[in-house]
Amino acid sequence: MFNVAFEKMQILAIKAGGVFTALFIIAIYFSTSLAIILSVLLGLLWLLSAQFMALPGILKKNPVAVWSLLLFLCFIFGLSYSSATYSDAISMLSKYRELIFIPVLTAFLSAERYRSWAWKAFVIASVLILLISYLMDFGILDLNGQGDPAFKSRITHSIFISFFAFFCAHKAYHGKGHAKLYWVLFILSAYNLFFIVEGRTGQLIAVSLALLFGVQRFTKKVLLLSVFVMAILLALFLTFSDKATRINEGLASTQAYLQAHPEMTEFSMGARFTFWRYSLKLIAEKPLLGHGTGSFAKEYERIADNEQLMTKNPHNEFLMIGVQLGLLGLSIYLGFLASQYYLSRKLPDKEKWLAQGLLLTLIVTSLFNTPIMDHAEGHWFVAMIALCFASLHSDVNVEINHA
Repeated sequence: MFNVAFEKMQILAIKAGGVFTALFIIAIYFSTSLAIILSVLLGLLWLLSAQFMALPGILKKNPVAVWSLLLFLCFIFGLSYSSATYSDAISMLSKYRELIFIPVLTAFLSAERYRSWAWKAFVIASVLILLISYLMDFGILDLNGQGDPAFKSRITHSIFISFFAFFCAHKAYHGKGHAKLYWVLFILSAYNLFFIVEGRTGQLIAVSLALLFGVQRFTKKVLLLSVFVMAILLALFLTFSDKATRINEGLASTQAYLQAHPEMTEFSMGARFTFWRYSLKLIAEKPLLGHGTGSFAKEYERIADNEQLMTKNPHNEFLMIGVQLGLLGLSIYLGFLASQYYLSRKLPDKEKWLAQGLLLTLIVTSLFNTPIMDHAEGHWFVAMIALCFASLHSDVNVEINHA
């Protein structure tokens, strides 16, 4: 009797996990506190449903989950030799805790029903933040008091919407279901990225994803024509649009910095170049294992003591990991990225295309930000990665204890 009751409890926990995963995706867009609460609940449901027993099977079929756990273990190992205070090191470790959620969420998304709910949650949340952005731009809403028409930060918003535009383009190009609606959403997303929010990271991601979409969907002749048309549109945008100011400033700053005229760089880009330069020096000091988990802020302050601008974040995930964990951690992060590409080739075309688009989004974001460390982006990326690859486990029965 007890065993039967326990099995029923496990099944209910698994079903609840599927529902809460969809709610978790929506919460990431709107509430940090709610996302944290739901992440804790998902962890408890994972334990209650005894899905840790299915972990070996998930890791065997999903190398992405293996690499994510290895990276988290590397951060744990980095605690043992970190130059940071204990509290700073633990704080940094907690910022990368979402890495363990790839195998956890995969267990709840093995059923197609819950994957469908999760994708719908992604669409609903994306449409809502897009709508909110337009309402803020029209002056109907003012949710951040800064005049920036994005519910979250400009960077976070542009990352989310650029991938959503890519998603809508695939749905619309497929020509079935709600194709016209997805075309409208694609156009609204593209306009929002380039003429309303103007996040440079998101704009670069959007251009990169547009090229990837052409590679995935078009013949070589159509692809060449598309690249030509895109180049003309970008040239017109950069030359004549007053909305291209931030991009032009970034290009001018990069040129000035490369020509050894840092005083002529635009502030945000000039600061990034400085952060990157000192980060590379820190990696060179301890190239193999780095300075330890949570050490970046302290070590940067030491090496850049003559600089007026200090930072706790180099705005580059590769450098952030490299400074803390050296080439060991950096190689694991590169393995994490590479495993997503190789595993994506085992997926059906529709899922493969989205998984590769998500990977490209992560790579571009990692060049200019720290998407795994940052709360909203980090939780969003691991949830979407788990969702993209969870179908590989659809043929694996849910682990139920029959003892």
